[in-house]
Amino acid sequence: MKIGILGLPLTGKTTIFSLLSGILYDGSFKMEVEERTTWVRDDRLDTLARIYEPERTVYTTLVFIDIPSFDPAMDKKDKGKILQMIQNVDALLFVIRAFENEQVPFPSGGKTPSAQLETLRTELIIRDLEVAENRLERLVLQRRKKKPTPEDEKEEILLGQIHKELDGGNFTSRCQLHEDERRLLGSMAFFTLKPVIVGINVDERQMNQDDFPGKDAILDECHKQNFASMIISGKIESELVELSDDEKKEFMEELGIEKPGIERLTQVVYDHVGYLSFFTVGKDEVRAWTIERGTSMKRAAGKIHTDLEKGFIRAEVMKYDDFVRLGSEEKLKQAGLWKLVGKDEVVEDGDILTIRHSL
Repeated sequence: MKIGILGLPLTGKTTIFSLLSGILYDGSFKMEVEERTTWVRDDRLDTLARIYEPERTVYTTLVFIDIPSFDPAMDKKDKGKILQMIQNVDALLFVIRAFENEQVPFPSGGKTPSAQLETLRTELIIRDLEVAENRLERLVLQRRKKKPTPEDEKEEILLGQIHKELDGGNFTSRCQLHEDERRLLGSMAFFTLKPVIVGINVDERQMNQDDFPGKDAILDECHKQNFASMIISGKIESELVELSDDEKKEFMEELGIEKPGIERLTQVVYDHVGYLSFFTVGKDEVRAWTIERGTSMKRAAGKIHTDLEKGFIRAEVMKYDDFVRLGSEEKLKQAGLWKLVGKDEVVEDGDILTIRHSL
């Protein structure tokens, strides 16, 4: 899964990216994308690894893409280049600045968090409006020449709904389209259909007070647009990286933080985009796998290996919480909590699977 990170200049966007990717930011300005793959830390996988003591432990990964800062004052050509960089990402992380620093001015036209979010939203809405209007015009011209197909009629109705949403200043993700409707619109690659996570970058004082100027306004807008949101501090996260495990734990306790913001951010991404993790375990390997919510056991088996999907017979399922609470597979079976399920059973977050197959 690819997550594009977008923000205005001077918001701390690339600092957040460097922390997510584990590579220190050198402070240079770049006008090209930078892509990094990062492990998704999961305490459950670490616990399973301690129990099974495997030869290797394999975390699932996310790909984060640092997109150059979006300056509203840049010319149309440069704006177009940045929009092209968004084309192939699965979700967007908007980095919004709330932190205060007299040496670093707020971005032009973005002196409040809501203003920054509005700038980014507006640019993507304008782009999608153009795409929708161009396609609608072509469908109207086509209808004058020949009778439209049922698919063309469906597309025109759907585009009309999307145009209305965009014209009202909203993201089309509010429409909650069905899978077949998304396929119908696939070639147009609407940016406003992508899931959006808003990361609000605060300073240490704001983190301690759990407050910042304009907090209610931006959180209300996120709720209205169906955006996920979370508060993160690039400054605090940078300091955590420099600490030992004991020092990190103590510092986080002082701030009332259970997990580093970078770990919390990846969980928010999973929850909002609609992904979950399941596990496979053994002495050779303990591994986490990422799938979409609603995935069947058979399709999940195919994630591990295509042969497992082709020859799928049954799946053995243990629930992570039950397994850790009881301490062994044998005790789980004795308690009646070990299950054997068929191909259409839906995988749940934290399931520990063993696939029975005929190949």
